[in-house]
Amino acid sequence: MTPVLASLIALQHLDTAAEVARRRLAELPAAAQQLAAAVAAAADAVTGAKARMAENNTARRELEKQVASVDSRLSRFDDHKAAVRTNQEYTALLHEIATARAEKDALEEQILLTMEQADRLAAELASAETTLADTTREGRAARAALEAERQALEAEIDRLTAERTRSSAGVEPTVLGRYERLLQQRRMVAVAAMRGETCEACYVRLRPAIAQQIRRNSDIVQCDNCQRILYFQPPQPDEAVAAR
Repeated sequence: MTPVLASLIALQHLDTAAEVARRRLAELPAAAQQLAAAVAAAADAVTGAKARMAENNTARRELEKQVASVDSRLSRFDDHKAAVRTNQEYTALLHEIATARAEKDALEEQILLTMEQADRLAAELASAETTLADTTREGRAARAALEAERQALEAEIDRLTAERTRSSAGVEPTVLGRYERLLQQRRMVAVAAMRGETCEACYVRLRPAIAQQIRRNSDIVQCDNCQRILYFQPPQPDEAVAAR
């Protein structure tokens, strides 16, 4: 293999590794936002559970006030018994008492229901608070991992960039310019292997004469279809066995 072709292959490996690192680096902010959104959702669940608990408490206090009002009426009815003079008045008073007691029974039934609901809401709140604590803890650890990954990726990109600068210094400017143009035009893949007689990048079968020329790895040969620079990649032992 000619030195210039070997240099271009090395450059492609460096550029591919750097592109993978840059893409992953670009994904990190979205990953951090997802973690923040998960914590915010867990916090909202706690807020909602507390609001429902507060509503339940308010409803129960209102019912208890109504029960106290009915008790006050019943107490007045008891006081009026001594002042009743006729059977008709007594019957009317008993009706008022029965109505008030029925109203009180209904209110106390509602209070029991709100107390049962309060137990369920308390369990929901406890569960939501546990989820929030777990999500916050896991989010903190995940953010730390993302930050460590960010630093590692930035360091790796810097290393690859420096190595690329050293590697490209020995490539003839015209050849390097052709490589750079292809890199931008072909989605960061300017150099690809030929496997069999097929371009590994665009999967188009090459003409036999071109394939034979590429096998020698002695010239810069470009794919007829995608124009990428091609080199011959001998089959690995497992691939050779599979081909036979």
